[in-house]
Amino acid sequence: GCFGPQANWIICPLLNPTGMARATRENAAGIDLNRDYRQPVTPEVRAHTGWLQRQPRFHAAICLHEDDEATGFYLYELNPDRRPSVAGVALAAVAPLCPIEQAAVIDGRETDAPGIIRPITDPLLRDQWPEAIYLRHHHTTLSYTFETPTTRPLEQRTATQAAAIRAALEILTRATTG
Repeated sequence: GCFGPQANWIICPLLNPTGMARATRENAAGIDLNRDYRQPVTPEVRAHTGWLQRQPRFHAAICLHEDDEATGFYLYELNPDRRPSVAGVALAAVAPLCPIEQAAVIDGRETDAPGIIRPITDPLLRDQWPEAIYLRHHHTTLSYTFETPTTRPLEQRTATQAAAIRAALEILTRATTG
């Protein structure tokens, strides 16, 4: 690929197979896995965090998610060290493929700009951690979650995520290679 030997990929597909089969974000026991990362109780998240603990630190993490309440693409950026942000280029890359979420509050969080959530307070203070906060706390100081609206066709969601990833990798690769 275009990133050649500069990038090592760690891909964890389908972390919630029972939720996917039921078209819900909760597992078969009714627990939202993406709020179980601070002190995991579910076997899925325990297995995932156990595996992650054996991995090296990451330059950055990108989580791909869907939101059944959103009408457009948005991203969640955790970047406490103010490293070069991929938010703007990711939004520009996906705009021709999917509308950008315009809501001022998404998933209970105020947006920093259309389609961008950047927490003002320390996310580590939250009682329930999503995967991104776990990754930011244990593996990297730069974590993104890219969200596509579930109501859009699968092909559109896939193309949107791919465009966001390509744009993000351009910035991340430049940042690591100078």
